[in-house]
Amino acid sequence: MVAQQNKFSPESEQARRRALSLILCSRNDQYMGNSRWRLETSLNYVAQKVYELGREKDVEVLVADWGSEIPLREVLQLSPAAARVVSFIVIPPEIARPLQKDSPFAEVIALNAAARRARGEYIGRVDQDTLVGKRFFEVFFELYKGRQQLETSLNSTLLFSNVRMIPYRFAVRCPSLPVVARFVGLFGRVLPRENSRSHSPFYFAGVGIWLLHRNLWSECGGYDERMIHMNAMETNMIIRLMKKYEMVNLGKLTDYDFYHLEHYHPWVMRKTSTHRKVNPHLPFSQPHALHPNTEGWGLRDHPLQMHPAINTGKTVRSIARSWRFDLQLFLLLLLCVGPQMICDILALYIKAWERRTKIAWQTVCNQPFVCWPRLLGNLWARESRRDL
Repeated sequence: MVAQQNKFSPESEQARRRALSLILCSRNDQYMGNSRWRLETSLNYVAQKVYELGREKDVEVLVADWGSEIPLREVLQLSPAAARVVSFIVIPPEIARPLQKDSPFAEVIALNAAARRARGEYIGRVDQDTLVGKRFFEVFFELYKGRQQLETSLNSTLLFSNVRMIPYRFAVRCPSLPVVARFVGLFGRVLPRENSRSHSPFYFAGVGIWLLHRNLWSECGGYDERMIHMNAMETNMIIRLMKKYEMVNLGKLTDYDFYHLEHYHPWVMRKTSTHRKVNPHLPFSQPHALHPNTEGWGLRDHPLQMHPAINTGKTVRSIARSWRFDLQLFLLLLLCVGPQMICDILALYIKAWERRTKIAWQTVCNQPFVCWPRLLGNLWARESRRDL
């Protein structure tokens, strides 16, 4: 396959080019719940938005299937719209296992393999359980067509958006695509952003999309392929590229039009290290080389097969259901999960106020009572812009 790709003439390659490639990686397993449902929901959702905008010839979605015993394309229930824009790069277990070493899933290598074979002029990395909304595509094509301008040239700009969170209580029930779409349509703009109160730069928080020109991917060699564990792989790549290029908060331009199907229970610590080993802080937090990989990055020398998606036809009925039936399902689901989500929100507020009370007491403890108003006032002024 690699040899065949290298034989394409520039004219043929240009004919195959897309404006945008969305790349993601996944595996046929049950990682943190029904990961297969999350993936097919994300693929069907984004394909529907692409179809509604008439951009099926401009956008591709490329899934790196990392080490699945039974390939994902054989088990996912994809709509006709998804079958037209989704492709799979199959990285079989005999290739994946030696490369991932002691990690169960080397995302950096899987995503680099997708980026290396993507046909898009721009390449955007999303998670396998993130819904990409219509506003993002509208903004992207406004920028791509030059109808909207950034301060720097689009092809030399780094674009990053944080992600909004679809509540666990809703997502864990694996509702149908129309019900998910209705939920996002009604509540999407008020869903919380991950780490929205963090004082760190926005690109250190949860990724909705990480988007840049394909030439920049090639220049830096993509993700550092030594980072085979979890966390900080975008941060590392961004730090390397920001030495030469400007970063733009794409989330502000799109109203953070990316929605993660949450799979962490709300009453359990949301920390990836409780599920998998994470990448060490050093040396990856302070990278020196722009291009840390070999020239064979992204499995260049492996003859990986690229396959089109299979239209199973099994989701067509659910997408085509009457609006009245979808509304009944939607209201029934909200009736079931609404009280639970309210309890989760109250629990978060209670925990926040417990923490506030603890910090306040530590501030005034052992101080004269007459000083308390001044000390607490200073503390409130200092912390008024963040959650204590």
